[in-house]
Amino acid sequence: MGGRLLSERHAIDGKPAAVWARETVGELAALGVRLLARTTVFGVYDGCEYGAVEHVGEPGAAPMAGQPRQRLWKIVARRSVLAAGAIERPLVFSGNDRPGVMMAGAVSTYLNRFAVAPGRRAVVFTSTDSGWATARDLLAAGVELAAVVDARDALPPAAEHVLGSGAEVLAGSGVTQVHGRTVRAVDVRL
Repeated sequence: MGGRLLSERHAIDGKPAAVWARETVGELAALGVRLLARTTVFGVYDGCEYGAVEHVGEPGAAPMAGQPRQRLWKIVARRSVLAAGAIERPLVFSGNDRPGVMMAGAVSTYLNRFAVAPGRRAVVFTSTDSGWATARDLLAAGVELAAVVDARDALPPAAEHVLGSGAEVLAGSGVTQVHGRTVRAVDVRL
């Protein structure tokens, strides 16, 4: 429970987002709310009806005697909030599938959720503010930030955390190619 909050450095009510999520789940459980953490909603139907599949038991383990592997739920709600999230779209350039090229969300997850630096030196290529948040996360983890390449012409307010760090900041630019079996260099179109 917590989704992206577990991988990013947000604060909610003055608490780290992961702590807030854990406490909120605890409050809901204490109220007797049924929490279906290992459940996927596969359909939304008229009348606030939902179809869902719950995975029973531990992943990869054989089910206990008399227990199913999965349970089908028909959920009928008086009210609902559909928070389906978003899918991070990759920026495409030559060599973007090489080892060492990662989506910003994956980098933030490695850093903030698992406390693992995905490398010693990085270049961030972005067209949104989330790339700048990832750059800030890299700096906070002690990773050398060589450059932030932003496809937008104007730098966002989030850039202020990176300015003065020694990283090169390139606005209105784009990465066109990476070099090396694992990434050793990038070409940037100015």
